[in-house]
Amino acid sequence: MRRNKTKAKLAANQCAIGAGIAFPSPDLVELCAVVGFDFVTFDTEHEPMGSEQVVHCIRAAEAYDMTPIVRVARNPDLILKFMNAGAQGIHVPRCTSAQDLMELVRWTRFHPLGERTFYNRGRSGDFSVGYSDTAAWARTANQELLVIGMIEEVKALEHLDEMLAVRGVDAIHLGHMDLWQSMGMPADMKGVFETIDEIATRGVAAGKHMSHTIRLTEDAVDRMGAYMRIGSRMFTVSALDFLRQGGVALTQAVRAMEKKVLA
Repeated sequence: MRRNKTKAKLAANQCAIGAGIAFPSPDLVELCAVVGFDFVTFDTEHEPMGSEQVVHCIRAAEAYDMTPIVRVARNPDLILKFMNAGAQGIHVPRCTSAQDLMELVRWTRFHPLGERTFYNRGRSGDFSVGYSDTAAWARTANQELLVIGMIEEVKALEHLDEMLAVRGVDAIHLGHMDLWQSMGMPADMKGVFETIDEIATRGVAAGKHMSHTIRLTEDAVDRMGAYMRIGSRMFTVSALDFLRQGGVALTQAVRAMEKKVLA
């Protein structure tokens, strides 16, 4: 079984930087790998990506030793299929209680932590070739899978200590936009980032890896640094941000030059 590069980095107290993928493109996945990302997260929660399309993207990530993570709705059947397809990380949104996280562990972990349906005859188990000790394979699968629960609603704060104590969840990802919405959409995001800082601080103290999405504004690296100082080590940026920002900057610069040259 392949080593989970991102999980190993986090265990070594190193930062892992990943790209959020909003459409199925193995070529984009490969590009993310060669520019230096540690992981890619395929957003099947928001985007209409089919399972077979995601499998091809997982293959592309594997070819470049980059961790493939699937962001998927709270659906144990879909989660199982993506794990069997080779996803090394499962990212589940809208976790608001310890019960939500315990369900996630039950769906994603083999015994003794969970009740994941046993299956090693697909590509995640090398089609059951070369494994004489299936119990050892299950233990390794538990060890290498990165399980990420997402907190994005303010009501989770009422249960935060219990949530952070759940075994089998490796990381907590903080969703700032839905958190903002659950707080009543305050003007200028008032109180949102302070709440994120509080959750991240408490999460690190509880031994969880804390994860953030960072928009590629001019202060993006500084914001990552601020979270690093809190203890967060996992950061995701949108692959579309590069195209959006680079494209806008280029076209605006060319239009400005056009006015000067052709005046």
